[in-house]
Amino acid sequence: MTPSLINFFWGLGYGATFVIIAVTALVLVSQKDKVKRQG
Repeated sequence: MTPSLINFFWGLGYGATFVIIAVTALVLVSQKDKVKRQG
């Protein structure tokens, strides 16, 4: 594997991790809003 490929996969890994964290945070916030509206 060339260094550029390694860097590319590292970038994909970081990007995927960031997206997963962002989506999880959005879901948690939306769930909190739903609970507040029901309460």
